[in-house]
Amino acid sequence: MKNFLHKITLLIMISFSHIAFSQINLIQNPGFEIFSQCPTNADQVNYATGWDNYGESPDYFNSCSFSEFSVPYNWGGYQPAASGNAYCALVTIDPCCPNIREFIGSQLTAPLSVGTKYFVSFKVCLSIADGIEAYIASNKTGALFTMNSYTWSSPPAVNNFAHIYTDSIITDTVNWVRITGSFIADSLYKYIILGNFFDNLNTDTITFVNTAFSLAYYYIDDVCVSTDSLYTANYTYTGITENNEMPAFTIYPNPVNDFINIKSSNFNEPFDITIYNSLGQQLYHKKNIINKDTKIDIHYIKSSILFISLNTQNKFFNYTLLKL
Repeated sequence: MKNFLHKITLLIMISFSHIAFSQINLIQNPGFEIFSQCPTNADQVNYATGWDNYGESPDYFNSCSFSEFSVPYNWGGYQPAASGNAYCALVTIDPCCPNIREFIGSQLTAPLSVGTKYFVSFKVCLSIADGIEAYIASNKTGALFTMNSYTWSSPPAVNNFAHIYTDSIITDTVNWVRITGSFIADSLYKYIILGNFFDNLNTDTITFVNTAFSLAYYYIDDVCVSTDSLYTANYTYTGITENNEMPAFTIYPNPVNDFINIKSSNFNEPFDITIYNSLGQQLYHKKNIINKDTKIDIHYIKSSILFISLNTQNKFFNYTLLKL
C-alpha cells in the first residue's frame, strides 16, 4: 500500500513537472532545476543545464546535494528556493579586491530581435554568513545581453553598463526580491549574463560586519526574458509548459517500463537526447537523432525518476518520467 501511494504521489508531482521551454521565456532552465550533477563544491554553476561560469567562481545549490551546496541549508545560510529546489549565487562586490565580480551566463533559446522591447526579471536574496564572510549588501545587480559567451578566465568587462539593473541596495535575507527592467534590443543578442557590471566607485554598499574579507553574496532564482511585460513582472518558474503551442516532442508512456517513445511533432532538425537519474548521473546519451519516431530501450535502468533532455541546435526541451 505504501509503495502504491508513493507511486501515486510521484505521478502527481510529475504531472506538474513536464518542462518545455517555450518562446515566452527566452531563458533555458530559468529556475536552475534541471542539472547534470548534484553540486558538491564551489564553482559548479555548469551543473545547472544551460548555465555556466562567466567570471570568477559563482555557485550552484540544489536540494539533491548532501553537502554545503544543498537547499535550503548551505554555506550561505538558510534559504528556500524561490521556486523548486535549486538556485545559483554570486559575489556582487568584494571591497578588498577592486572590481572582482562573479557572473553566471546562459545562451538564450532564440536570439533577440533588433528593435523589439524586452522585459527582464529575476529574483535575488541576500546571504549573511560567517563561513564565507558575507557581510555586505550592494546595489547594481543586473543583466547584460551579449553576442558572445564568456568564461571564468575571460569575464565580461566591469564598465558601468548593464541593460537592466537595480539602484536599490537589497538587504532582505528572508524574502526573494524581484529585479526588473526593460530595454529595446539593438543587436541580435544571444546570451544573458547576471551579476554586477559596475565598478566599486559606482556601487553603493551597506556593511553589517567589517572584516578584511567581507563581501556581498546574493542567491539568484526565477530568471525571465520576454516581450510580455505582465508575464515577466509576475514570473515564477513552475516547470509547466508555458504556452499553448503544440509541443515539439511527445514522450510516452509515463510511467514507463522498458521503452521510451519519442515523437517529434513539429521539429524537423536532428536532436540529441540525454537521460539522467535523480542524482544527476548520466544514464544514456545519443547524438544527431533524425527519426521523427524514436524508441529507446531503458529496461536496464532501475526504478526512479528520470530527467530527459532533448537538445536541437538552438533549443532545449526537458521532461520528467517515472521509471517503474
